Amino acid sequence: MIPKMSEEEFSKKYNLYSQLLFNISYGYTHNKEDAEDILQEVFMKYLKLNHTFPNEQEEKYWLIRVTINASISLTRKAYRRKVLLEDGKLYNISPSQKEDNLIDLVITLPEKYKKVIILYYYDQFSVKEIAKILRITESAVMKRLERGRKILRNLVEEN
Repeated sequence: MIPKMSEEEFSKKYNLYSQLLFNISYGYTHNKEDAEDILQEVFMKYLKLNHTFPNEQEEKYWLIRVTINASISLTRKAYRRKVLLEDGKLYNISPSQKEDNLIDLVITLPEKYKKVIILYYYDQFSVKEIAKILRITESAVMKRLERGRKILRNLVEEN
């Protein structure tokens, strides 16, 4: 049986990873409160996991994957609510609000492109790090970045 994590160990891990995980979840949700909720959810899962990782890098990647999954889940729920509230109509995004609305456009990307765009541009991970986090090849990361950027360009041009 694996021993429980001490409060001191947990606090150290929280201080080490909380800002990174918050930034990732905020990149998906674009909402401070939702990002904080996700951060809490991720660390609760981490505590309940009661697992020893072979190294800090694997632990970090596990936390990032869980954060991405929780963010995607919440974003999907919020998107469904938004569609329902708007009677099936989505907001029209105007170019004048480009910076704030770019994240809205990123959120509409297919999941595989959204993940790499957020990790690369918002969280500033390298292609190599993203490949490890998502467990795909570096060339797959580069191709997804390329395709994601192309979709975003088309979305920006439409609006």
